[in-house]
Amino acid sequence: PKSNAYKHYLFNNDMVKFKEVSNEAGIEHAGAETSATFADYDNDGFLDLYVVKETGAILYRNSGKGRFEAVTTSAKITANNNVNKALFVDLDHDGDLDLFETTAASNLVFRNNGDGSFQEQAAKMGLSGTSANAHNAAFGDFDDDGDIDLFVANENAGNHLYSNQRQGIFKDRSQASGLTSKTGSSTVSVGDFNNDGFSDLFLTSLDGAKTELYRNTGNGSFEWVKNAKKMFEGLQQIKIYDTQFFDFDNDGFLDILIAGEPVNKGGRGLFLYHNNQKGTFVDVSKLLPNAPKSGRQIALFDYNDDGDLDLIIAGLNGGVSLLRNDGGSLNHYVNMKLVGLRAGSAKNNYFGIGAKVEMRAGDLYQSMVVTNPNVHFGLGNRAKADVIRITWTNGVPQNIFLPEADQALIEAQTLKGSCPFLYTWNGEKYVFAKDIIWRSALGMPLGIMGGKAMHAFPDASDDYIKISGEQLKPKNGTYNIQVTSELWETIYIDKLQLVAIDHPDSVAVFVPEQFSPPPFPGLEIYQVTNKITPISATDANGTDVLPFIAKKDDKYLSDFKPGKYQGITETHDLILDVGNAGNAKKLLIFLNGWIFPTDASINVALSQSESFKMIRPSVQVIDKKGNWKTVIENLGFPMGKDKTVIADLSGKFLSSDHRIRIQTNMEIYWDYIFFSVDNSIAPIISTVLNPSAAEIHYRGFSNTYKKGGRYGPHWFDYYAVDKNKKWRDLTGNYTRYGEVLPLLMASDNQYIISNAGDETSIKFEAKTLPKLKKGWKRDFLIHSVGWVKDGDINTALG
Repeated sequence: PKSNAYKHYLFNNDMVKFKEVSNEAGIEHAGAETSATFADYDNDGFLDLYVVKETGAILYRNSGKGRFEAVTTSAKITANNNVNKALFVDLDHDGDLDLFETTAASNLVFRNNGDGSFQEQAAKMGLSGTSANAHNAAFGDFDDDGDIDLFVANENAGNHLYSNQRQGIFKDRSQASGLTSKTGSSTVSVGDFNNDGFSDLFLTSLDGAKTELYRNTGNGSFEWVKNAKKMFEGLQQIKIYDTQFFDFDNDGFLDILIAGEPVNKGGRGLFLYHNNQKGTFVDVSKLLPNAPKSGRQIALFDYNDDGDLDLIIAGLNGGVSLLRNDGGSLNHYVNMKLVGLRAGSAKNNYFGIGAKVEMRAGDLYQSMVVTNPNVHFGLGNRAKADVIRITWTNGVPQNIFLPEADQALIEAQTLKGSCPFLYTWNGEKYVFAKDIIWRSALGMPLGIMGGKAMHAFPDASDDYIKISGEQLKPKNGTYNIQVTSELWETIYIDKLQLVAIDHPDSVAVFVPEQFSPPPFPGLEIYQVTNKITPISATDANGTDVLPFIAKKDDKYLSDFKPGKYQGITETHDLILDVGNAGNAKKLLIFLNGWIFPTDASINVALSQSESFKMIRPSVQVIDKKGNWKTVIENLGFPMGKDKTVIADLSGKFLSSDHRIRIQTNMEIYWDYIFFSVDNSIAPIISTVLNPSAAEIHYRGFSNTYKKGGRYGPHWFDYYAVDKNKKWRDLTGNYTRYGEVLPLLMASDNQYIISNAGDETSIKFEAKTLPKLKKGWKRDFLIHSVGWVKDGDINTALG
């Protein structure tokens, strides 16, 4: 239609009655639209609206109050008059939705910066295309490697399949995939029509003569379904504009709806094909009403909440038709909405767009890639689903057993990457002690410097971690520990030793367990005979927080608000008054706690905007003018769980005011903080034990709980184990199961390579230790050398 005759509509569904509300909602613009897409680009839980029209596109932000605000300019989305298709999907797996546009010229990619703005990145990402008038696009994990790929349907050339190489880079794999057609397509639909777990493709052309169905083989290639031409021969005289996979009869198999315009007047332009569950489709268009006979676009939703999918058809001349599904609800179904965590997470987009959802109900298995907030599975005659498995776009799986027929599935706050877990025999049982090898994070993105992506240092972690004597007791003449790999990572252990530290029981010993870059400090033992509690401890608002840090009791200081991302909070202060101890010649501070860190994908998101920056913990003191002045730029942070940060405050005070302020926006939870002014050095006997036996085997994954309540670290029950596979394996070779003692004896680049679920049982001979003196105590250190490579999608070569 002509622009001056065109009208747009926004219908509000109020108990199956629709009201047109575009004016009161603030949807005001001129020009004929070609498409409209709802997507929550800012992850606030409200669907925003992107409208493609003849004079460029417009982005409306949903305020959450029934109103929309045009934000195209502030979002930095440049106008383009030739957009054919707009698609919102998290192309770089950083937790927010990016915008992909097909155009008559080159494709466009507006990367979401996470701060309300976008940046065009098509050329850099390898998605510009070939100026072949790209008509349509769809996404899915077509090679089943855990990341989102992109298929682009071109009118004037062969179609393109872009494989996600991660780190925001795509590669054209059209030829290698078997999608070798030299002529293009007008539409593409993605769905697992044969229920084998892989995303298949249905392609059509504008003239209807070229309708193709491709079966995904599961290894990144496709097979042309040879009888497709015969199955869909009724489409040859149709100008096809849109297609959709959907299960109209809830039998558990995807059917196909086609919307177009007949070449011959009076003919049919809407077609419905039923999946007969044997790999073929049968024309059942007679089930559709006589009108409308044609259509330009299709939308699916259950408008009357009866359990089957109804249809909205946008007509050729601007009208819309609602087609109610009568009969699909005779079969059982599951409706769901995915809900990603917002504050303190931001690891996945709010509605889970791009996630893979798998459903099992008895002998029926289905899978789909989430493309809109409403996820629907037909169950046939099966009463309910047994299990639903969600693989979120950050790669984390989540299982829901016996789900309800209609429910919201909220993302679980799952720990996916950290370090190996250390369990020790305490005389009665194995208990989780600490995590180890924390300084190494191979391939961890740190941001962009000089236009190049920077990653964590490749040096092996060389750490000493304290284990108290109460945590480790001999068993049958040996000290026994278990080192497990339970998160989404590969562990490389090059060397591991047990160091016994014998000392007078009047002395407590500590080692620095804070993160620091290489060169690593090596073994440093600190002795404390008198722990000095701060005179006061307050936050920035003057609130007394001393009870939280005065003793080690698993009651963690948490007086800060979570930020948008996991690991980043609002900036928070901890002000400690050391009193007269500040006059001591030697003054040390000891801070015990844990950190909930960011991950590789969050680091990528942080690097895309100046609005989000990590502030490492610093120490400030009051100068003679009464102002806070930084005296330690980087205090460091705990290397994981139950770790102690040690800093020297000697000579740091600039006035008689002996308060210090620790400031950061990292998600650090302190449990116990004290000072020491000790100058004496008590006699200590340290004995290094090499392993006497080591064996690797499969174990599984410990049950997780929060130690100390809501603000405590994730902790692990050694005796509650799930032996099922949990994570997608990182590609490569792993150490065969069995004896591995020679691999742990020296730092010689001959190391154990353990996969998720593996456990290495290690023993040390207790008889080689000297007899403990009367009035002395024995604590231990674990000395480990190794690396960690996590499976995060944005870890380099992860």
